[in-house]
Amino acid sequence: MEPVRLSDLAVQLDAELIGDGDVMISGAAGLEHAGAGDITFVARGGLLEALARSSAAAVIVGADVEPDRPALRVKEPYQTFARILARVATPLDRIFPPGIHETAIIAEDAEIGTDVCFGPGSVIAAGCKVGNGVRLGANVVLEPDVVVGAGSVLYANAVVRERCTLGQRVILHPGCVIGADGFGYLPGPRGLEKIPQVGLVIIGDDVELGACTCVDRATTGVTEIKAGSKLDNMVQVGHNVVIGNHSVFSAQTGIAGSCEIGNGVTMGGQVGLGDHVKIGNGVKIGGKSGVHNDVPDGSAVFGYIALEARESMRIISAWRRLPEMVKTMAKLERDMKRLENGDKE
Repeated sequence: MEPVRLSDLAVQLDAELIGDGDVMISGAAGLEHAGAGDITFVARGGLLEALARSSAAAVIVGADVEPDRPALRVKEPYQTFARILARVATPLDRIFPPGIHETAIIAEDAEIGTDVCFGPGSVIAAGCKVGNGVRLGANVVLEPDVVVGAGSVLYANAVVRERCTLGQRVILHPGCVIGADGFGYLPGPRGLEKIPQVGLVIIGDDVELGACTCVDRATTGVTEIKAGSKLDNMVQVGHNVVIGNHSVFSAQTGIAGSCEIGNGVTMGGQVGLGDHVKIGNGVKIGGKSGVHNDVPDGSAVFGYIALEARESMRIISAWRRLPEMVKTMAKLERDMKRLENGDKE
């Protein structure tokens, strides 16, 4: 980040300047890690003690926080801090040098847009269509007839299998795999026989998929992740799953085949969905939860425990009766006390 005066930063970020505007800002960091020249942020007054211990040169604060050093006051401190972090991040041109590396392999009939960056060992197979400004890291593979929308960024070792489509501004982090075969087998005379997986994957605009996340192709039809959804590292999306717009899944979540997930759904880490489950719009699912039944719009669910199957079913059945059982126990306790006190009523 090029050093900038705090007063200039205030103008650029439409922020209220507090204190010395000549302070030079050359970086950004959290409270505990900020040093001289860094700007940090405080979203709530409860962090003032941590701010007092910080070495940050300046701080971004909200309306209800009084800073102890030069500051920028804004409505949303964290959002403003994120805008500054974008300046600190390594420029994409450093990670993806402009142009096409001499070791990249491009099929003769591939359609390539302008201003692309293809890294060492990248492969663009026959029939691919790659939009303007697409960046491919080292050893990225686009198998035949893949479509990659404009402005998409695929980091090293990402693989997009045949006939799959990525929208515009899609981000695939290292090791991400789109369009691997769905997990489908049938018992046969020689053991499990593979069911051909001939469907597609369609990834919408502005979707971001974390490192080593896998999205399986449909058995037939389409596996789809709609616009704006964000999946963390090592998320598994099974065949024929549909994920709505702007949903967010944390790491190691597993989605079994043919699930339908609505818009604006949030899942914590290591959530597991059984197959054919329908999750409504705006649902929140806590970490490590196991979901085997449909969840209606706007619900918040949490919990899972693995026991012997029959015992687990009995416990779950008892859980459902717990509220009434608690009332019954409370009544029994009151009745016992009355009897002990000789109260005949």
